[in-house]
Amino acid sequence: MRTPRRIGSLAIATIAAASIAASAAAQSSPARVPERVVLGGKAVIMVADLAYAFPEARAAVAAVAGSDQGLGSFLVNVDPGYLSKPALDRTAGAESYAALKPDLVILKSSMRKSLGAQLDALALRSLYLDLETPDDYYRDIAALGAAFGAGGRAAELSAYYRNVVEKARANAAAGKKPRVLVLQASLASGEAFDVPPKAWMQSVLVGLAGGEAVWLDANPGEGWGRVGFEQIAAWNPDLLVVINYRDRVDATVAALRKDPRFASLACGASGRILGFPQDWYSWDQPDTRWGLGLLWLAKAIRPSEFASLDILAEARAFYRLFYGFDSGAFDAQVAPRLKGDYAAKP
Repeated sequence: MRTPRRIGSLAIATIAAASIAASAAAQSSPARVPERVVLGGKAVIMVADLAYAFPEARAAVAAVAGSDQGLGSFLVNVDPGYLSKPALDRTAGAESYAALKPDLVILKSSMRKSLGAQLDALALRSLYLDLETPDDYYRDIAALGAAFGAGGRAAELSAYYRNVVEKARANAAAGKKPRVLVLQASLASGEAFDVPPKAWMQSVLVGLAGGEAVWLDANPGEGWGRVGFEQIAAWNPDLLVVINYRDRVDATVAALRKDPRFASLACGASGRILGFPQDWYSWDQPDTRWGLGLLWLAKAIRPSEFASLDILAEARAFYRLFYGFDSGAFDAQVAPRLKGDYAAKP
């Protein structure tokens, strides 16, 4: 594994001085299809998983930043050369990116504030992806398609998500909606419960799937919000959906089902405490798997309407379309990793 070389301050100044000419040249001619791409920054799993859905981008990836959610263990199944690529820290500065000599750096938009000016000073071409909502995905897929000359692939991927949204929203019954609580739960080292912000994908998915997200007014902010059991009891949801990013969600759900406090809630009495499905990581995030998460939520919230929806079949179709996994690869690599209540049985 190569160690990125360091670039001194004099070199940075020299490159920065040349950036004006480089920027002018870029504006006067179309950007060429990149041949060396670095996927970096925090939340890189979302960036990498979408970029790797484009075969044109996959062949150009020179380095991927590390992740705390098992990104590497997934990408090694998509990119045979992944383990030979240089290491890059998620918090790396612009010098580390420059050392990799990329012709395109792709980051989450949240990284622009801390890294954007430095990359610009080094004349490094960058592309920022929002990747927070379905509408963001449509725009970001189009942006990647344009960057890699893959408009047809971009249209194919966007059509997948639009079809998923249409399927999830179809035949939604009028009237009262089931009251749903999505809860990130950690029991390993002290009890902790958190709810997502109103604008995040988890909240959006509940609405698209036909449920009433009971926690929205409690967390209008920009990050996970801590809540106590008293608040959970006051919400008394019809369906409790549990997320665990660091451990097996099955064990967390099993513990909550046995907890007398949760058993006394409407969701506990009806057996409606469910674990959000996981493979390498959870399907609730604004990662490429959010379409699977939406279909699963629709089935969990409206089981009678989606009784015939086969989540396992949907997962097979997703992995075939996005990453080229045939049935054998899915059975060997994905199926053994599936956790949570992926069948969403009522």
